[in-house]
Amino acid sequence: MDAYQSERVLIDYNEQKRGGALRVGHPLAPYLDGYLSYKLDDTFLELTSGDPALFPVDTANGITSSLTASLVYDKRNDRFAPTDGVYSNVSVEYAGLGGDLNYTKGGANFRYYKTVFWELVWRNNITYGFISSNLDNLAPPFNQLYLLGGPNTLRGYDWFTVGKRKFSKAAKDEAASVVPGLTDEEIQNRAMRPFGGSQQLYYNMEFQFPLIKEAGVMGVTFLDVGDAQDQLNLGQLRSDLGFGFRWFSPIGPLRFEWGFPLDRREE
Repeated sequence: MDAYQSERVLIDYNEQKRGGALRVGHPLAPYLDGYLSYKLDDTFLELTSGDPALFPVDTANGITSSLTASLVYDKRNDRFAPTDGVYSNVSVEYAGLGGDLNYTKGGANFRYYKTVFWELVWRNNITYGFISSNLDNLAPPFNQLYLLGGPNTLRGYDWFTVGKRKFSKAAKDEAASVVPGLTDEEIQNRAMRPFGGSQQLYYNMEFQFPLIKEAGVMGVTFLDVGDAQDQLNLGQLRSDLGFGFRWFSPIGPLRFEWGFPLDRREE
């Protein structure tokens, strides 16, 4: 079972959640387990600089009561520092068993690890997700839409800045009045706010190698590719390259990584 309280800070609003989940599972085959999870949580959104017309928080606030079914296949040689093997999972969440919010959200994740030579480990992670509304006349809650960026997805971009954007008249008016001298194009770019897409796809490739083996310090280079849109276009995916190091410290694993976008855009 889980109990949690979380806060997520985005450009236009803050999200707070409190809740818990009860999960049961059972082995289905060698390395394959099935799970059912019931979740109940309460969401509270607060606008910071966001446009109330674009981010109507009342439509996303409230109780979520959902059931999630998932399959997990795990054939890694180590759960914390794998150097060989495969991990994959698929899941579907149905929210609308009472509560205030109604949506269906699903996804799949596949990870592959292989020691290429010496102690150089080739690590791969590909993730896909989708969300849709259970009600014909309503869109999914906007805070459940996908935005990429940050250390868990595209490491060369700021948190939750990569994905579908929408025009905000309030942001346009603010840009025109607060920052004098902007061109029309610059004002238009500032008026396009990260909103989120109903699909996400991203891929992380890493090469990990020992730097100070006795101290548990590992080096890593990486490539990230992905996007979050209503309709994914594989020719328009964002990407970044980077490097860093990881330390399996006495208090747990720590990551220090620097990513650099390959296709900077005026946004």
